[in-house]
Amino acid sequence: MAIIEGGDDLSHLWSIVTDLSEQLNQNRNMSVALFGAAGNVKGQALHSQTGFVLRRFNMDKSKGFIAPILEVYEAELERMNAAMLQENQALQHDNKQLNTLIKEYEQTLDTLMTQFRNKARDVQEHELSIIREYESKLLELEETNATQDLAASTAISESLERISRLLRQCLRAQGGEDAPEERDSGPRHRQDGTNTDDKSSVEEEIEEVTQSLYEREPWLSRDATQAEWAMEREIELARLEKENEELRRMLGMLPSQSQAQHQQQTTA
Repeated sequence: MAIIEGGDDLSHLWSIVTDLSEQLNQNRNMSVALFGAAGNVKGQALHSQTGFVLRRFNMDKSKGFIAPILEVYEAELERMNAAMLQENQALQHDNKQLNTLIKEYEQTLDTLMTQFRNKARDVQEHELSIIREYESKLLELEETNATQDLAASTAISESLERISRLLRQCLRAQGGEDAPEERDSGPRHRQDGTNTDDKSSVEEEIEEVTQSLYEREPWLSRDATQAEWAMEREIELARLEKENEELRRMLGMLPSQSQAQHQQQTTA
């Protein structure tokens, strides 16, 4: 919001500067025109004075003949010279005032341009400070997120390592093997000052994991595994006996099935 208000002030200031520049150009053009007109008037006055002197010098010789005409002419010429002199003085006064006004406009324009530059510099510095502040905050946020991600990944890796170790111990215990004592030489344990867990705590933890596994999946228990193995063994023996009987019957070593049934009926 501050940047938008600053932009409106700058646009208004710029419009004022443009108007002042146009007025200054008009005043300069007017002063140039007045200066040219003053030069023309000065030239005319000079020529009039020179011609008047020459004519007066030439007419002095015959002054006695045309005295009334010369008096009227001299009076009219003096009146014209006085009017031109007054006009010249007025033009000089106007020229001085215009020069003073031009200087004032130039000073005002310089002041406005200085304020405009200062305002633009302040706005730019404010924007740069905001950008630097947000960049620093973003860098801090990225660093914090990276640290949190690293800590989370480290914790997940340690948890996975612990779960895999417990699963290996559980599988070894389920297979009848003794779970060896594993040493954890990770940096976390070195920092804490502990080397490994006690064997009793490891065995208790393995027992708890195994018990929970058997409770959730009872068919994986040792009794169920042994019963399943015995059942598979009996099934395999029955299959082998059946195959032997068929082979003997095919070789004629055993009576056929109909003869065996007849013998059983006779016996009965």
